[in-house]
Amino acid sequence: MSVGREYIVQFVGLNLGQHEFEFLVNDKFFEHLDYSEIKQGKIKITLTLIKQSTMMVLEFNVSGTVKVNCDLCSVDFDLPISGDYRLIVKVGGHEVGDEDDDIISIAANEHELDLSQFIYEYIMLSIPLKRVHPDNEKGESTCDKLMLKKISQFLTDKPTEETNDPRWDGLKNIKLN
Repeated sequence: MSVGREYIVQFVGLNLGQHEFEFLVNDKFFEHLDYSEIKQGKIKITLTLIKQSTMMVLEFNVSGTVKVNCDLCSVDFDLPISGDYRLIVKVGGHEVGDEDDDIISIAANEHELDLSQFIYEYIMLSIPLKRVHPDNEKGESTCDKLMLKKISQFLTDKPTEETNDPRWDGLKNIKLN
């Protein structure tokens, strides 16, 4: 995945200690991702990179909005997201490429780190499982009322009528000990 040079951090020239970076993720970022369910968003990523002699600790703060479909009314809306994530990068590890959920190893001769995949994953992790319009000040749903009405026309509380397959009727008479 390569969405641009703006998400690459050159860490070779950095002194030991803490460094701050800021990335802005917009629609252009998601356009390069064929498999992304998100196509629009405005997200600010604040990265705190703590460089040590043999490893780096990257702390990501994700905040902004993404456009998603509401699970109740299927209308697009801007969903606010936020989250904090940590990634540990081992430099010159013996098992280069050996990755854990939040620990990766890179070769000692690497001089830059492409963060675009991690940024995308952290944005996706910040999206809640249930995506619904937020309630207004009165505590009422802000979903599209017309769409909810149309959806409710297709939903019925009546149990579906089960029809028996006559081929199975003979099995009902079998008595088990």
